[in-house]
Amino acid sequence: MSRVSGTGIYGNYVVPRENPDDVPELTAEQVKVAYEAAVREDQAAQDRIETQKNADAFIAGHKEFVDNVANSQLLLNQARTMFGDGLITVPMWEQAYQYLREHTDFLKLDKKELANQQKAAARQRYEQEKLRSAVPTEEEMYAMPIDELRRRDAIATQERMRRIGEEGGW
Repeated sequence: MSRVSGTGIYGNYVVPRENPDDVPELTAEQVKVAYEAAVREDQAAQDRIETQKNADAFIAGHKEFVDNVANSQLLLNQARTMFGDGLITVPMWEQAYQYLREHTDFLKLDKKELANQQKAAARQRYEQEKLRSAVPTEEEMYAMPIDELRRRDAIATQERMRRIGEEGGW
């Protein structure tokens, strides 16, 4: 495309020029149409770049998602079906992915990573339940002997100190 001679393709609108020295004047409507087509094409290109960046971020957050052509096409088609053409944000990728996971068996997923995620979730549930059952209510604490309160406080302090040490706080 040559901006000097005024020839080129802007979106789907072609501005023909045979001889740059013999350039007929464009009407205001022709200039407007060419400009609007160029703006739409530029926005579509920017949307494609941002969509790819968002897809990369989504994939980085889903280690179980096998990043191959088939999975990518499935996910892209689902996202476009749900949200249309244009910019696809990370939350949109998430929704398309969840739909495919819940309603189809088309996606190829890393079974080992899924198992690791399920184990981690089970471990977290266990730790939360352990904490919930280990923490007495205020009423129970008032009923405890003072020695038991001191013992629990010492254990809690040791645990806090251990966590601070692991996090490199000292």
